[in-house]
Amino acid sequence: MSVSPARLAVIGTNDITRHGIAALVAEHPGRAVLVPFPTGPGDPEPEVIVYDAIGLLEGDTGELDRLVKETLAAVVVLARDLRPDLAARALARGADGCVSLEADAAHFLAVVEAAAAGQLEGDFIPSGELGGTYARLGDHSTLTGREVEMLGLITLGLSNAEIAERCYLSINSVKTYIRGAYRKIGAADRSQAVQWALRHGFAPRGGTSPN
Repeated sequence: MSVSPARLAVIGTNDITRHGIAALVAEHPGRAVLVPFPTGPGDPEPEVIVYDAIGLLEGDTGELDRLVKETLAAVVVLARDLRPDLAARALARGADGCVSLEADAAHFLAVVEAAAAGQLEGDFIPSGELGGTYARLGDHSTLTGREVEMLGLITLGLSNAEIAERCYLSINSVKTYIRGAYRKIGAADRSQAVQWALRHGFAPRGGTSPN
């Protein structure tokens, strides 16, 4: 991750969301700092641009396309959970990653830092809903971050379609990641995969990890 605070610009959000992000960043000055965009003379260039997916609601992709093609910053989409199609559209047009508007501060900042460091890619999974599960499960195998994420969500009881919607992936991509995970852990089906995850430190919501 970046040693210095990640330079962050916010584009297209409403006033409430923008002020919320500004307040979050102000509480963590060692991790991120807001910079203006577009920049003026002497202004530092942002390393990360957070673009609100709501900007795609009317179908106009011009602003997003310019950010992706004409800036050096990583573009992170602020996803709206009720409209996952907007984030999926932004990713398809070249955005580097996305983070939910409902994400907590730790998750949001982890995504920003990874983006600034050039590490925001398909297998980057910031800490979030599943807590430290990703690190624990990954320690036991050659699973990628995305494969571990699939196992965690399967263990929570999500269907492939629900996983695809939550992770902004196609059903085929979800199936590919799941098959890869099954192969690496020696599971033949969903039940065996869940059993493996429980044995290796994953506790379903409300439960406890096995000793």
